[in-house]
Amino acid sequence: MKNNVLALIFHILIILILFIVNLLISLNSTISNLIYGNMIFKVILIVFTIFLYYNFAKLMSKRKSKRLDFLTGNIIVVVAIILLIPPLIMLGFKMFNMNVAESLWKFPLDFFLMPGLLISRLLGFKYGIISIIFASLLPGFIYGISIKKSRNKLRRQNRVKRIRQRRDI
Repeated sequence: MKNNVLALIFHILIILILFIVNLLISLNSTISNLIYGNMIFKVILIVFTIFLYYNFAKLMSKRKSKRLDFLTGNIIVVVAIILLIPPLIMLGFKMFNMNVAESLWKFPLDFFLMPGLLISRLLGFKYGIISIIFASLLPGFIYGISIKKSRNKLRRQNRVKRIRQRRDI
């Protein structure tokens, strides 16, 4: 549970960071056209977002079961489902034909899933149920990879310590 709460807090921090970055980019239309129109800058933005998730996950606990690593982002998925209910009730499936944040009913969902929706938009995917599923599952997937890699690194370090201790005896 601790990692799930941390995952939500880190997700919110990443939303704020990316919001500020996108705000700064959109202040100048020339810079905006350069960054959003050039594939290299799109890849840099995607890698930056993944980098943020990956490195925030290094601060999470590795003491939980290995099987729970990829379930770290569950609370993000639950919040996304809760935020999906009002637009589905008020707009129906027409909400998937609208652009991101085109309706006040779906604005909270779109803002909450902004990092994943940004990546899917930069990759050229249209807004729809697939992009919403992708945006809600992406943080947990990246968190899981990072936790697995960190756990393996800790395991290697502990193995080296034990080997050195045996040699010293």
